[in-house]
Amino acid sequence: MSQTIKTLGDLTVVDLGVGMAAALVSKYLVEQGARVIRVEPAGGDPFFELYPAYEVWRRGTVTDAAASQSADKLNELLAQADVCVTGGEDHPALTRRTDSAQLAKANPRLVVLDIEGYPAGAAKPATDLLVQARAGLTWEHFTDRPVPMSFSPANYGAALRGLCALFAALYERENSGLGQQVCTSLFEGALTWVVSLWLDVEKPTPATQFVMPKDPYPLVFRCADGVYIHLVIGGAGSKYKMYQALEIDDPTVKPDDSGMPQPTDDPKNFFGNIDLLAEHAAKKTSTELLQRIWERGLPAEPILPPGGNWDSDQVKHNQVVVADADGTRHVGFPFMAEPSPAPRKPAGAAGEQPLSGVRAVDFGAFVAGPYASIILADLGSEVVKVEAPAGDPNRSIFRSYSPVNRGKRAITVDMKNPEGIKLAQELCLSGDVVTSNFRTGVSSRLGIDPNTLHENKPELIVLESPGYGSKGPLAERAAFDMVMQALCGHEYCAGGAGNEPLWNRTSMVDYTGGLIGALACLTGLYHRAHTGEGVTLDSPLMNAGMYLVSDVIQLANGEFRGDAIFNAERTGFHPAEALYEAKDGWLAVVVRTAAQAEGLASALALDGLNPVFSVWGEAEQKRIGAAIAARAKDDVIAALGGAGVWVEECRQNTENEVLSDSSLVEKGVVQVSSHPQYGTVREIGAMMRFSRSKVGHNRYAPLKGENTRELLAGLGKSAEEIDRLFDASVVS
Repeated sequence: MSQTIKTLGDLTVVDLGVGMAAALVSKYLVEQGARVIRVEPAGGDPFFELYPAYEVWRRGTVTDAAASQSADKLNELLAQADVCVTGGEDHPALTRRTDSAQLAKANPRLVVLDIEGYPAGAAKPATDLLVQARAGLTWEHFTDRPVPMSFSPANYGAALRGLCALFAALYERENSGLGQQVCTSLFEGALTWVVSLWLDVEKPTPATQFVMPKDPYPLVFRCADGVYIHLVIGGAGSKYKMYQALEIDDPTVKPDDSGMPQPTDDPKNFFGNIDLLAEHAAKKTSTELLQRIWERGLPAEPILPPGGNWDSDQVKHNQVVVADADGTRHVGFPFMAEPSPAPRKPAGAAGEQPLSGVRAVDFGAFVAGPYASIILADLGSEVVKVEAPAGDPNRSIFRSYSPVNRGKRAITVDMKNPEGIKLAQELCLSGDVVTSNFRTGVSSRLGIDPNTLHENKPELIVLESPGYGSKGPLAERAAFDMVMQALCGHEYCAGGAGNEPLWNRTSMVDYTGGLIGALACLTGLYHRAHTGEGVTLDSPLMNAGMYLVSDVIQLANGEFRGDAIFNAERTGFHPAEALYEAKDGWLAVVVRTAAQAEGLASALALDGLNPVFSVWGEAEQKRIGAAIAARAKDDVIAALGGAGVWVEECRQNTENEVLSDSSLVEKGVVQVSSHPQYGTVREIGAMMRFSRSKVGHNRYAPLKGENTRELLAGLGKSAEEIDRLFDASVVS
């Protein structure tokens, strides 16, 4: 399977964006074959100095220096362009552009993607750390102190959401002939990672209130050889098998014991008996223990630094790490795609929403699989959720189930029954997109694999989201978010210098996998609208974990850049962008210029502080920390703000504030629906805005089998036939 389908070969993109999120958007468009013309700010782009990977992200673009200096030249470019990318991160040396709406109005066929700082137009500087602090993300791990997230959640989230919006607008343009302005923001990018944590229901129950606790003790253990591994217990028989692997003799653990986490007042043992498991893990080397775990079909991986798995056979098979002509290696295209020639181009028609008229059939379970189609539902696609009689295992955790299934229609089909398999196949052929995250081989056994489906309907877009890959040496291995965080370097970086590794409780890889899956489907839909071809898409969860280290590069001499780990206090990667504790609270401080460094030194009376902030180290961190610790947070905010230094309070308990904000509801950041069991449900919504098209909905996550009868009727089944299928337990 090829790495890309190069579907943008005839498109011209004008790139006015700055910072990480905009650069990642540009990189993807280049990889898709677009001609990207880079128009830098008149004074140059300061982010080349900030991110080691920035030059790599910008490769493949053509710089137009004249358009940087002349509005007329820029307007000439835009008049011939298909896409314009603007916005991104803030920098003291730059003034944020606010003309995206005017650019779209002046160029009716132009799709303008604007990556804002905040959706409500807050007059606040937006960098990743500042947005994390303002949104409340820094307090989403521990109860006694904040920590930043180690993977730039605002930038990665905004880049992926922005790309989804952009491709949806391009698809809509194929039908309407018109472009439009599409927006997301760094703030919305940050909220991507708390969709399973932030939710409010009118009629709560223990099931709706169950949430992954803060202060978690994940199943991370140090083995006899000093190597840390992360293992997962959860699923039928997994606890019994894991105890066998660890040689724990406990007669109370039965062969069918899943070990699924249960509500508890003891977060230490939420995932299992930590002390017992650690004692036995320490008796074996990591190599021996991992082999014993893998032999039993359970998920586990060693905790590696970023780049530690780049030379593995599975990474090579997935083609997710690429080498440029100068020998620089970096994370490349996050999924694989292969066209399927179709005899005719499917007809399309412009509708109220970008994906009006598109049907997606979703066989996904847990998080990453279903989340891909939730993005399609937000953009106007009808999404049919197909479940086995037992239901999606994620249904037992409403806060995890609802955010990845809201707005879908549900049908329950017994696919162990031949008639059930036939029904599943009929549903697939009724759609435009089919998505699944089965383990390797399952879709083939059911006859809903890409090859079989394309034999009957070549124009289908078929997405498979396996753990490690549909093929390759690790294709059969069990995968979860946790082990991908370990394998791809995230837990190593988050742990901090000299500390044990730290798992991120937001399921960051799962949600990245869902966003990449959605982007793959949207890319496929645009490709089909443009060429008539269907597409087979392979988007492994491992690739999602790899995508979140796109800021890491390896030079030709083998040296890695951008692979920094947190400091020992886990307050940040560098003293110039870190958290500091004042007398009565925590603050995020960002310094990006020499003038800001001098302003900080003056405001905090730090005589002799080096204005070359890039060389600051532990000594400077301690001096700054001591000066801030001696003052109240409001005093520090006033002093630093007055000196031009960017500072933001690390806000706590922002969930209710965000979910009840009427302006965020209006903008689609928050969705409000009426659930038949739980009443009003408030949760994170579409977080994309279009100037012409409607985006988002107010539909709740469906009950199991809620729409079975109407969906069967839509397949042409008579009332008598539907009754027979129910009586025979083919459906429910």
